[in-house]
Amino acid sequence: ILLLDEPTNHLDIESIIWLEGFLKNYPGAVVIVSHDKMFLDNVTNRTIEISLGRIYDYNKPYSKFLVLRQEIKEQQLATQKNQQKQIEHTEKLIEKFRAKASKATMAQSLIKKLDRIDRIEVDEDDHAVMKLNFPVSIVPGKIVIEAHDISKNYDEVQVLKNINLTVERDSKIAFVGQNGQGKSTLAKIIVGEIKHQGTLKLGHNVQIAYFAQNQAEYLDGNKTVLDTMIDAANETNRSKVRDILGSFLFRGEEVDKYVRVLSGGERNRLALAKLLLQPLNVLVMDEPTNHLDIKSKNVLKEALKKFEGTLILVSHDRDFLQGLTNKVYEFKDHKIKEYLGDIDFYLEQRNVENLREVEKRDVVKEIPKESNKQTYEDQKKIKSLNNKLSNLEAKIQQLEKQIKEMDVELATNYDEAVSNPKFFDGYQSKKQELETLMEDWERVQEAIENL
Repeated sequence: ILLLDEPTNHLDIESIIWLEGFLKNYPGAVVIVSHDKMFLDNVTNRTIEISLGRIYDYNKPYSKFLVLRQEIKEQQLATQKNQQKQIEHTEKLIEKFRAKASKATMAQSLIKKLDRIDRIEVDEDDHAVMKLNFPVSIVPGKIVIEAHDISKNYDEVQVLKNINLTVERDSKIAFVGQNGQGKSTLAKIIVGEIKHQGTLKLGHNVQIAYFAQNQAEYLDGNKTVLDTMIDAANETNRSKVRDILGSFLFRGEEVDKYVRVLSGGERNRLALAKLLLQPLNVLVMDEPTNHLDIKSKNVLKEALKKFEGTLILVSHDRDFLQGLTNKVYEFKDHKIKEYLGDIDFYLEQRNVENLREVEKRDVVKEIPKESNKQTYEDQKKIKSLNNKLSNLEAKIQQLEKQIKEMDVELATNYDEAVSNPKFFDGYQSKKQELETLMEDWERVQEAIENL
């Protein structure tokens, strides 16, 4: 059993895609606590939602679960409405029969019938979501950021080398790439947090607000939520602090909580609320969705869609990035590469490139320089072994699928499976068969490599 709590936080997109593939083929049970909707849809086949002290458990991935939950709620509402009509009709009859002595017994019978009715309850939803809007302070010049020959080393390690970047007003940009390639470093250089080589110039009237990847760590744990906001406010917006906190779900006594007792999601919400206390027309956000629940992420995404300023977003969350940016910069080998499209376009382009690279490698591997020296017999043997390898792979794939289905059966109907001795015999038999096939595959592969 794998129990994973927010496994995609701080992972880059390529690592998440790898993790999805690993978990899909994992033979055991996997339990995931996550706010990454796309990750959940790609990996899970069962959803347990925890809301207002209750759980809702369905054998569906997250998006299908949401649709099913809505359908069930609509059915509950319709059934409750019909029941309410019956109850009202019965109550009218009781009132009518009570007045007549001859009908008193009938009235009592109806009252007992009414008491026995199981009242249909509609599942409650937690509708508490934060309200978020990023107002633009003033309109900046056409060119917001100009960077020339930006380089950055951390001791012996070079992260960025001779980066040139021009950002125009109202651009919506995503920074993507593997961890350690310099995405956060360039974001910090843009906001003036770290020293660097090269020149960086901000445009006329540019006012940058920065949300760091570890923004929550910048908060003082010994301050209350209210004090954190009051200390960050100025004379013009200090009176709005409580209203802003209320829109971020910090209401009543919650504003007196100390920051050190807040959850990761609450800290992120407080950091976002604090961001609204400063004038801004350029937003630089580094992994803002880490620790945010799905509803809060949706609110943040909608607010950023409506944001009329310039946006630079460092994120690994594909679902969050979809439709949010119109330009992607990939960080790789100390350089950046521009893709004129959103995250889906970028992933599509990268997959094509990856396939080409794989094909190139395969060509080199399959046609070595000495290939003309191979005898006709050797070539015949290789062809035969390759056919054998393909058949083995097909059998292995089929067997793995069957074992996976049996694993699901074990997870969902354990008692029934345990009571059936044939089930376990078949299960063990398939596992042994798989092991034998894997050994055969290794032998054939080795033979091909030797030839």
